[in-house]
Amino acid sequence: MRKIWITAFWMALGIVAYAQSPHIYEHNYPIVTTEDPQIRSLMDAVSADSIEANIEHLSSYHTRRYDSRFIWDVQDWLVRYYQKLDVDMVMLHNFPVPDSDIETADNILAVKWGTTKPDEFVICGAHYDSWNSDGSDPDTIRSPGADDNASGVAGILETARLLSPYKFERSIIFANWNAEEIGLVGSAAYAHDMAEQGMDIVAYFNLDMTGYLAEGSDIHVNLMYTTRDSLLGDYVKSFSRTYFPEMRIWQDWLAWGDSDYSSFNRNGYAAIHPFEDTHASSPFIHTRQDVLGLSVNNLEQSKRFTELNLGTVALLAGLQPTSASEYKTLNVALYPNPTHDAVNLWAEDGLQKVVLNNLMGQQTKVMALDGENRCVINTTDLTSGIYIVTVVTSQGTTTQRLVVY
Repeated sequence: MRKIWITAFWMALGIVAYAQSPHIYEHNYPIVTTEDPQIRSLMDAVSADSIEANIEHLSSYHTRRYDSRFIWDVQDWLVRYYQKLDVDMVMLHNFPVPDSDIETADNILAVKWGTTKPDEFVICGAHYDSWNSDGSDPDTIRSPGADDNASGVAGILETARLLSPYKFERSIIFANWNAEEIGLVGSAAYAHDMAEQGMDIVAYFNLDMTGYLAEGSDIHVNLMYTTRDSLLGDYVKSFSRTYFPEMRIWQDWLAWGDSDYSSFNRNGYAAIHPFEDTHASSPFIHTRQDVLGLSVNNLEQSKRFTELNLGTVALLAGLQPTSASEYKTLNVALYPNPTHDAVNLWAEDGLQKVVLNNLMGQQTKVMALDGENRCVINTTDLTSGIYIVTVVTSQGTTTQRLVVY
């Protein structure tokens, strides 16, 4: 969580207004009135022990400050975590630190490609860097960052662990941002780059500080979003009230800081941020005392925030009714792969449609077919890189990875 201090009411209004950029794409969001048994089952599988273990690991680094030598180790650990899951690929997004020659670790993106709408993305993310305001040496000052924001990262990791074995209509990206503490730098760079390339992000869900609960308080959600994103806000509130009818949830604002959801909102994407409490958040962030037990003092709350994140992401992405392992294996082949000029596509069942998307989600080629078993895809008009080929047959849909050189 990045802290900023607002000294004038009109200035605060100006910042809020600036955050409300016009949407690049307009999407509808459901109003949830009944539970989906499969989504409820996945939410019930969220493990407080798993969340605690990941918070403990991330807090064990001496610091996760963006300009420290330790930040590279954190990046490597997160990449290895995602690589063990059933995601389609793990990507790194490099970005510059403004007004600096400092090189820092990358944004981390674990992608699960959608089956029928792979060019529409639901993203959930959390920043993995930490901060300590008591010193300036990036390598010696201790900054465990348990609540801010190992708790949010742990929620995204747990969401990815439970959702990655399943199929979804839309693509999902599980993301971790770097350099949030110096001005939302990593997420701002990513959101800007994706907006420039026309990526269709249906919604961005943010987790930042989920583990502190003031004494005497009940678990509740302060939901931050702009007026322009009220439809997304209504979706999350209706979901929460259906699945957690006893938990209070309402729209609120931070008077003292900001987080990565604003990066997406300012670049034309609907974004939302559930927060532990805008008026009684952890007093230990940005200090050596941001640790488990003190700053993260309520794992049940972190679990609840993770359940909310998992459920809203799964429903909006279009969770399909069985796990990926239970789907019929479609006999499809691409050859040669890698290719330069053309690639042959063969399918045991009749081909109906082929769609190529680049790694930014942009649709680069669409072919409507009439049930034949073979076709040739011309790749001379494609730039070198990796593409996701969505193959629709008479028996179902599958995705393949294609390398063009």
